[in-house]
Order: sequence, then structure tokens, then C-alpha cells
Amino acid sequence: MRLVSLNTWKAEGDYPQRVRAMVDGLSALSADVIALQEDLRTADGLTHTALALGRALSMHLSWVPARAKPRRVGQHHTLTTSGLAVLSRRPVLEQRVLELPQDERDGERVAQCVRLPGAAGEGWLVNLHLTHLPDRADLRRAQLEVVLQAMGGLAAERPLVLCGDFNAEPGDPELAGFLQPGGPLVDVFAGRPKVTHLAASGQAFNLDHVFLRTMEAKRPFELGDARVALERPDQHGVMPSDHFAVCVDLA
Repeated sequence: MRLVSLNTWKAEGDYPQRVRAMVDGLSALSADVIALQEDLRTADGLTHTALALGRALSMHLSWVPARAKPRRVGQHHTLTTSGLAVLSRRPVLEQRVLELPQDERDGERVAQCVRLPGAAGEGWLVNLHLTHLPDRADLRRAQLEVVLQAMGGLAAERPLVLCGDFNAEPGDPELAGFLQPGGPLVDVFAGRPKVTHLAASGQAFNLDHVFLRTMEAKRPFELGDARVALERPDQHGVMPSDHFAVCVDLA
């Protein structure tokens, strides 16, 4: 299974051209599953990033609206949501939504949990976009704790993948204790440098991840290639997003 995770940056920048750039970049990756964050959808449904990508890539769409508020889309301000979405070659078997701890400055945060079919059995994927507030590392930690506790009961005996925009680097305090050695999660990029976001100042950050849950006496995954993608502008000089994608092959 090839998994791609990408923060799609709502409708910022040259949105129509960015959607085309995302289509081109994602098409070249030939992913089986694509997890999207900041999936913009207008209240009238006429603009929806994940729907446009799903149609262009001929993939099934599962989505969760979140963080409703007016945003600028093109020349207009309109009511939108910035949610989560999963595109898949085969329909998901089940979707559940977890409400996460929140800060009123940040708005609604949820986790999208989908049960996926596989040749060797079913597995769960959790699509996340943790709070961006710089002074709330404790909240990001609490949000991740809620996810692991819930999935521990829901998917105790099945493979579990967590992916998305964590707004934290693997070495940050909020992820301490979660990652191996000693923690329940494995970073598929562990030991390898990775940049997924460049700030306006040019500072590089590693915020987007794919984590696998370890399982006692089992080896639920074999890792293949893992790389950063969609990190270059298209032929028109437009970046697909302000985040790069992460692409992982799992067996």
C-alpha cells in the first residue's frame, strides 16, 4: 500500500493552479490511499479540494468537515470548513470521527479514523491535524493521547497508522514518550532528515509524519520506500501547497 499525506493549505495562494499542481503531483505518485488535511469546502459545496482531487484521480472520497468559519476563496469571503479527507482506491469499510481536546483560539479539532481493506487483512488509518498554537504543546500531546486511547480499544488487534500534520517535530516535547524506543509508535522516517514545511522566513520544519503502532509479538508492517514529495513548484512556478507531502510504501 502506498500512502501519501498532504496538508492542502485551504484556498490560499493561487488556489485553482495549486489544485492542478496537486492533481499532477499526486497522480505521478500512484498512491493507494491519500490523507488530506486543511481540506477546504465551501458551504454551497461548489468548491471542495478533496472532491476535486478524488474525481481527477478516480479515487473514493471519505471526508470530515471541521473548523467552520468565513474564509477568502478567490475574490470572495464565504463560509467554509477546513476538514480532513481520505482518498482511496477501494472504498473504506468504516469511518469514525473522534472529537479532540480544543482551545477556543484554535477551534474544532477532530481525528478521522477509517478502516481500510487489505489483501492480508484490515487495518486502521487515523488522519490528524493537531493544533497549530505555538504555546499549546500540552494540547497537542493531549490530542494524541485521546487518539491512542480510543484506537487502543477500537483497533487493538489490527494494524494502525497515524498520519497528517502534527505541528510538531519528532524531537519536540509533546511527542516525547510516544515514539520508539520505548513508546508505542514508530516513525517511518526515523533516523532520516526530513523537511515538510518552509516558513516565510525560510526556516525549515519537519511537521508532517507517518507513525505506525507497534504490536506485541507481531510485525504488522514491512516498510518500503519513504520520501518527501510535491516539494517543487509546477511548470508555472506554483507550489502545490505550503507543506510538502510524505509518501510511504507499506506491506
